[in-house]
Amino acid sequence: MKRTIIIVLIGLLFSVAFAETAKIVYIDTERVMMTSDETQEAQTILMNEKQKWEQEVTELDTEIERLYSDYESKKMILTESGKQEAEDKIMELTQQRQQKVQELFGENGKLVQKQNELLEPILTKLKNVIEKVAVENNYTIVLDAAAGGILYAKPSLDITDQILDELEKTETTDTTEPKQK
Repeated sequence: MKRTIIIVLIGLLFSVAFAETAKIVYIDTERVMMTSDETQEAQTILMNEKQKWEQEVTELDTEIERLYSDYESKKMILTESGKQEAEDKIMELTQQRQQKVQELFGENGKLVQKQNELLEPILTKLKNVIEKVAVENNYTIVLDAAAGGILYAKPSLDITDQILDELEKTETTDTTEPKQK
């Protein structure tokens, strides 16, 4: 029993000592991403692509509506085989539309792929900047407030502005350095 109490006390002493020497800070990655010029540019590119893809779907919708309207207006004079042919064409185009929507906007569609392609270099740069700032300032742990794991923290522990400044420096450096071919 005494041995357990001694072990618990030693553990408490080490954890208190660690807590006092540990430099724990946090950032709000959501704020960083929302204010980053690179993220804004990526969003603009993504929205332009999305609009093009939405236009493709709209064109299919228009064609389906035209075929259906044609079919309805001619239904009384069409033969059974003519009706079946028109219905089949409408169904085929409707299925093509559904496939197109899935291909573009589905779980692994072009929109998600393009978003990942655009954000990957930004997230990599952010990770590198966070690591650089953490090493330079001897931070033990950097938490992400956007992840929702922080219920309370002193505002003085928020290094978001520091990360934004450092990101801005790297963006300026990236645009002033000559591109290598």
